[in-house]
Amino acid sequence: MFNTLDTSKTDDLFMVRKGWFSHEYELTDKIYSYGKITYHRLSMCKATVISATGTWIFKREGIFSRTLLITGEDMAIIGRATQALFSRKVVLTLQTGFSAEFNRPSIWSRVGIWNSTGYGEIMHIKSNPFCLTDFIHIDPNKAPTNLIPLLIFFGSFLTVLRRRRQAAH
Repeated sequence: MFNTLDTSKTDDLFMVRKGWFSHEYELTDKIYSYGKITYHRLSMCKATVISATGTWIFKREGIFSRTLLITGEDMAIIGRATQALFSRKVVLTLQTGFSAEFNRPSIWSRVGIWNSTGYGEIMHIKSNPFCLTDFIHIDPNKAPTNLIPLLIFFGSFLTVLRRRRQAAH
């Protein structure tokens, strides 16, 4: 159904929304499809990701919690992401010990950056609020290839949450 992402062959990807009123986004390089993320209608803070490497569920830990959980198909927790109050940085910690930070350089920036102490800048996700497509650039030399799909989808999830929060105000 979906192709396995190979960062040595492609480092520029697109997260394409299926339509203005759709709750589904597809990860593609304009030739192949690498997965999709679907937001649940009742709770916009919950999403299901299906890719060639696995299926994940992103959701809030509680109603008023600032912690996001990443669970697998078997509902086992894979990782947690926390954001301090009044901070632009989200810190992702996986059960494997991998840790990365997703941040925006400024309040008005449309670019989100995944940064890890062991790998440096892993990828950039550039969102465009007036378009159905977000641009993703991966640094193939520094990226841990087995975690790239998870980081792409979770970064897109954080970007969409930010967009919805801004639209609500």
